[in-house]
Amino acid sequence: MSTPLSTELPRCARRVDLPRPDGPLAALEARPDRPAVAAALLVPGFTGSKEDFLHLLEPLTAAGVYVLAIDQRGQCDSCGLADPAGYAEHGPRGGGYGTSVFASDIRALVRGLAAETNLPVHVLGHSFGGHTVREALLGAHLDPEAEHGPGPGALLPLASVTFLDSGPAAVLGQASRERLDVLLAVENQLTLQQIHELSPMDRHPDPQVSAFLLRRWLANDPGSIFAIARRLLNEPDRTDDLKALLDAWDLPCLVMTGADEDVWSAALLRETADRLGAEFALIPDCGHSPNTDRPELVADGLLGFWLG
Repeated sequence: MSTPLSTELPRCARRVDLPRPDGPLAALEARPDRPAVAAALLVPGFTGSKEDFLHLLEPLTAAGVYVLAIDQRGQCDSCGLADPAGYAEHGPRGGGYGTSVFASDIRALVRGLAAETNLPVHVLGHSFGGHTVREALLGAHLDPEAEHGPGPGALLPLASVTFLDSGPAAVLGQASRERLDVLLAVENQLTLQQIHELSPMDRHPDPQVSAFLLRRWLANDPGSIFAIARRLLNEPDRTDDLKALLDAWDLPCLVMTGADEDVWSAALLRETADRLGAEFALIPDCGHSPNTDRPELVADGLLGFWLG
């Protein structure tokens, strides 16, 4: 989870709902004040939300980037599913990896954003958001509406993919694993309100941020929360499959991490970048959420990768 420094929307942004068959996905839309030179889709991680990217919106749009930052399915202001089976890795009808609602939503949003802007999309996933971005890419061949995109064999209109503090497999940090284990131990026993009463989600000196953190936690669909927790504890390493896809699609890739990353580790993410043949960026003086801790450096790194 990332904690924004404030909850105030920048002037370039507005709150929107993006229609989908399972109900709308909530997003922040940020438009540049001139024709866009690039388009980006930003995907948050576990217990996060579109607000995790608030502090990136102004510098990105100032450079001419049209940005959509979303709540994933069942997160914060996005509708949940009537049947939580749709959150599982195998998908709502047992279609296998690549068919979960998280992945299908991302693919649909990429295609929609590319159609609206007439630009290929730079997609970024933070933490678990990186896992769902990877699933979206590796499952693209399963979509009946898949069309050829910007490179040979590409099935999505992508310009690049970025993994921000998103490891290659299951969570490794002991503290993170223990928190996920404790959460899953109370599944179907405690409500999100009761979990908050045992482990407060709103600890922040700014009362507006504190109120937002509690609202965000309570707004989550429990089915989404617990499904993501299970996936984070059990996600296999699919780096080799992703490397093959990046090569086949001729798709640029960036792995970016805070120097003090502790859900996985900066060293592991550097190794993952090497395995992918990706660029690597290390953000100093921050941990798992450089997007809120050092947003100016993250924005500079993204713009250098996207537009350089």
